[in-house]
Amino acid sequence: MKKGNYIFNVLLILIIGFIAVYIFIDGEFDQMLYAFQNASLFWIVIMFLGMFLYYFFDALSLIHFGRVYKKDYSLKQSLTNCISAYFFNGVTPFASGGQFAQVYIFNKQGIIPTYSASILLLSFICYQSVLVIYTAIILLLRLQYFISNEVYSIGLVLLGFFINLLVILVLFLGANSKALQNFIIHNIIKLLYKIHIIKDYELTSIRIERYFSDFREQLHFLQNNKTILMKVVFNNFMKLSIAYSMPFLATKAMRLSVSYSQLLDFMTLCSCIYMITAFIPIPGSSGGAEGLYMVMFSFLGTVGVTSSMMLWRFMTYYLGLILGILFFSFNKEINGRRLE
Repeated sequence: MKKGNYIFNVLLILIIGFIAVYIFIDGEFDQMLYAFQNASLFWIVIMFLGMFLYYFFDALSLIHFGRVYKKDYSLKQSLTNCISAYFFNGVTPFASGGQFAQVYIFNKQGIIPTYSASILLLSFICYQSVLVIYTAIILLLRLQYFISNEVYSIGLVLLGFFINLLVILVLFLGANSKALQNFIIHNIIKLLYKIHIIKDYELTSIRIERYFSDFREQLHFLQNNKTILMKVVFNNFMKLSIAYSMPFLATKAMRLSVSYSQLLDFMTLCSCIYMITAFIPIPGSSGGAEGLYMVMFSFLGTVGVTSSMMLWRFMTYYLGLILGILFFSFNKEINGRRLE
């Protein structure tokens, strides 16, 4: 993506975010200001530490795969790669720019694109699998909460969950079933080509076959390296636990009356937000993430839900943008000579 497009997307994100906050404040500016003036510094620090742990666990996952292809791949390089990706994911629709940036960064760090593509595919397999299993468990545990509280967005939540589940199932089954591959290529892709959603049928078919082949190879790698697999699964579990806990920490930071027994409820609602916003095409799901938070946590009251939403959104999104562009812009290895 061109630099001008990044600038436009950043401005779009800021404008949408400002409009969303303005609408949500709804004349409560003085009370909002008072809420932030009296926020708990202790819990704000906990939130910062939580996010840095989130980045740390992400880097640990990447380093396990990175060292398969480069034995001296360091934690510093892995952190730089992961955190830089947050900026590019955050300013592109469907978080599509992060992987391209990571391939570029891997190349600068001494891992060629062929290997970096394998690393990113391995990371995707593990993360997507843990995401689906973790979310399924947490939704089942708190299903009664949705029913008793009449959470009307449950339909969107289940749709988001089943789309994520379908993606990983198709990849797993397609990688091991030639019949399913043929069905996808000769039926689904051909249909999409006929209705002009796909422009080049042959090229798309080749890419799908290659992706299934690559996916199968990475599955074999994970099956033969169970120690690495378990470490990465644990790291992803910790990442999701931290991410889903952030709304609860935000309410504690804003000194709202919530009990520790509500933590699982907050985690469940946050997982729902991520399930739905994954399919919002606007960079960073701007507007959608804020709106869903306001709906899901409306029981906190106007000032409580708006103030905690602003703090949650800064920690989980804008902080990543800031750190990402700083890491990418000032890292000497990335901005030095391109590898031959």
